[in-house]
Amino acid sequence: MKTILSLLCALCVLCGPSSAASKPNIVFILADDLRWDAMSCAGHPLLKTPNLDRLAAGGTRFANAFVTTSICAVSRASILTGQYARRHGVHDFQKPIGDLKATYPVMLRASGYYTGFIGKWGTAQSNRDYFQQCAAAFDFWAGDMIQTAYWHERACNYITNDGTGSRTNFFCSCPPQGRKGDGCGPLGPNPALKNPIHAETEFVPAKLRSFLDQRDAAKPFCLSVSLKAPHGPWQGYAPRFANDFEGADIPRRANVTPEEALRQPEFLRRSLESERGLQLARNPGERNKLFRQYYRLIEGLDFCVGEALKELDRRGLAGNTVVVFTSDNGHFAGEHGFFGKWFMHEESLRVPLLVFDPRAPARQRGQVSDAMALNLDIAPTLLELAGLRAPEAMQGRSLLPLLRDPKQPGRDAFFYEHLYTHAPKPPRHIEPCEGVRERDWKYIVWLDQTGAAREELYDLRADPLETKNLAAAPSAAAKLAELRRKHETFRESLK
Repeated sequence: MKTILSLLCALCVLCGPSSAASKPNIVFILADDLRWDAMSCAGHPLLKTPNLDRLAAGGTRFANAFVTTSICAVSRASILTGQYARRHGVHDFQKPIGDLKATYPVMLRASGYYTGFIGKWGTAQSNRDYFQQCAAAFDFWAGDMIQTAYWHERACNYITNDGTGSRTNFFCSCPPQGRKGDGCGPLGPNPALKNPIHAETEFVPAKLRSFLDQRDAAKPFCLSVSLKAPHGPWQGYAPRFANDFEGADIPRRANVTPEEALRQPEFLRRSLESERGLQLARNPGERNKLFRQYYRLIEGLDFCVGEALKELDRRGLAGNTVVVFTSDNGHFAGEHGFFGKWFMHEESLRVPLLVFDPRAPARQRGQVSDAMALNLDIAPTLLELAGLRAPEAMQGRSLLPLLRDPKQPGRDAFFYEHLYTHAPKPPRHIEPCEGVRERDWKYIVWLDQTGAAREELYDLRADPLETKNLAAAPSAAAKLAELRRKHETFRESLK
């Protein structure tokens, strides 16, 4: 009898939810500056993204996914920790994440996962000591510093590093001149680079294969891949895409007009890169030329996703590997006369989010959830996939209930914050703001301003392009007061 009980106990350990055998592998892929609508599965009329479409067709696409701060360093810290910026404390590019043990990959590693990281880490981007600490926190490290690069030399130490035994000595050894322009020249790789290798189409797939070659096969794995694309410089696309979209008229939303640009208050017109956004609103030819490059970068990003999926298939890992794809923020394309990100408008804070779990039943394939999902939700979702409970310090919510039933409404509202000012004066200054985004309403407050232009209020159901500010409208006074109160409640409760 004792022998039988021992066997049953052993079987329970192997088959239980906490066992390595029952835990899925996880691949988390993060794009940089990718808008929510820049995928063919999201209805884009020109772009073709077959590999992202494959994830959407086999899993769940979140049509209303957002970041809580639209800037890469802060958003990445929120993704790693599941926390708002006011809690994790990262508001700029210089401050490191205070406690790496509070990040999902370190928690997964402590629970028995083999962990790896490839690409742009993003926080404290120039701090070599901090980056070595980050590298040591993973089993495999191929993270790059600063804004990372589209091109390296094939003999560069960052490229040839094995990612394991010497992972804390990963630093780029390309010539300083070759690192300028993130490795880009006017029409391709920086001419100072010898035998260059391209990010998304070559060295990221190679690093992924290296990770899978070296992993401990007795453990489930979590690989986090942070791509460069489609962040600028936009001439960083691979040569194979150089002629794509030539002559194409880039789709534009109805809020890409000089009139909408000039409707913005003067302090926003003087904010970082707004002059460039105004030029794009005024000059369709210039906008077409620039965003053809953006689309070519997205093609390279999609190619990289495809290479990852093929490698999982080739190794027989696809059936037990969950793939999650999103972006650190969106990007303006001349809407409201803006370029870049930072602000709380839809084009800036709205991102794609795809979750593909091959173990899910057929009824969950190709579904779309309209619930509001946040970048804060990534960490608790990945932890729950691994059978772990998110710590109380995480402010996001697991998305697994929405994968099971995408018709659930989810949250009613979320808080937005952007305190990074970049420089004290125009034209390099970014105007700080906070706000509340509900399903049908949006409230924005410009923190350093006074007077009538300090607040904006939009009825998103009637005005999805955010062109009619109702903050001074008597008919919206009650809603304005309600969202002011909600804003103050969020500010205090989310610390």
